[in-house]
Amino acid sequence: MAINIMKNSAGILFAPTEDQVGNPTGCMYPRVIELRHAEENGVLLATFENYSKEEPPYAPIYKSLDGGISWSLISKIKDTKNRFGMRYQPMLMELDQDVADLKKGTILFAGSSIPKDMTSTELLFFISKDHGKTWEYRSSIAKGGAPVEQNFEKLGPVWEPFIYLNKKGEIIATFSDERLHNEKSYNQVIVLVKSTDGGRTWGKEKLVVALNDKKLRPGMPIVTKIGNGRYFMCYEIVGTPCNDIYFKISDDGEDFGDPADFGIRAETKDGFYLGSMPYCTFSKKGGKNGAIILQAKRDSEEIGLNTGSFLINYNNGEGKWERLPSLIEYDNRILQTGWSKGMTIFDNENKLIMLSPVQSNSTLMHIAYAIGKIEEQ
Repeated sequence: MAINIMKNSAGILFAPTEDQVGNPTGCMYPRVIELRHAEENGVLLATFENYSKEEPPYAPIYKSLDGGISWSLISKIKDTKNRFGMRYQPMLMELDQDVADLKKGTILFAGSSIPKDMTSTELLFFISKDHGKTWEYRSSIAKGGAPVEQNFEKLGPVWEPFIYLNKKGEIIATFSDERLHNEKSYNQVIVLVKSTDGGRTWGKEKLVVALNDKKLRPGMPIVTKIGNGRYFMCYEIVGTPCNDIYFKISDDGEDFGDPADFGIRAETKDGFYLGSMPYCTFSKKGGKNGAIILQAKRDSEEIGLNTGSFLINYNNGEGKWERLPSLIEYDNRILQTGWSKGMTIFDNENKLIMLSPVQSNSTLMHIAYAIGKIEEQ
């Protein structure tokens, strides 16, 4: 049984004006979740990179009570550790079980603390016990050098955190890591770290994708738990023809196989695939195995103004993928458009919401949303 995703509404979550922003891009890198395990079930929370003139910058938390149609700012996550500001790559997660001293329904946040002079990166971990209204700094996940790609002569940065629970119910943080770029022939690698105490402390980095090639850059890992209980990780490999999207699958959420293995490129029977800045989620609809839903910034075919494509897999990641139209139109010739779209399934598995940076003009972005109804066919 296949699914279709039919767009039924769209709009703008946040749109800065040029005089409000300190960076011409304005905003990027949105993320969205549905609360399912506390008193406010059904509420949507969203965050994104917000390049306001305010220093130090903060990660905004927006809330929707009407299924993503309207949004209001409810809190600001501030860098209470370094006082540098939460500048890059925020993400949200809700605990679906108790973890150490954290109760089910606690909201987790990770993002990058970076000073105004751009001399370091540090992935910080925060928690909220009141559905995103207030936030508490809990720990530092990892610290790296300046946010400069391929800065081979100096300590490399850490980027793009994503948090999930492994099979044992422990918190895992996976991220892109350039600190090893002077070891072997690494450029950038994907690593993960584990916390056994609810995110107070983190263990040693474990390599997930580490290619012995000074040019290739695996990164932007996203993990979703799929129908058979395994863990599906998608990521880009910059330096391949379209910064192609690959994936690996783990039984326990920690062991993804040989780090030197590229993984598998997600593609259709006729060779269509996606490139750059992936995101994945899982729907229980789509037959006995459900459906893995994968998207990215661009297609392997079309460049220009278009809506792009989802890739759908109905067999727990095995075999070929099927193609469906995505939900938000933008001009992917503009670098910042589609820069890491976020999405989640909500409304009792009946809907999918996608957030994306979309061009207000050739440089300024706004955060657009689109909502699709998931129908089985």
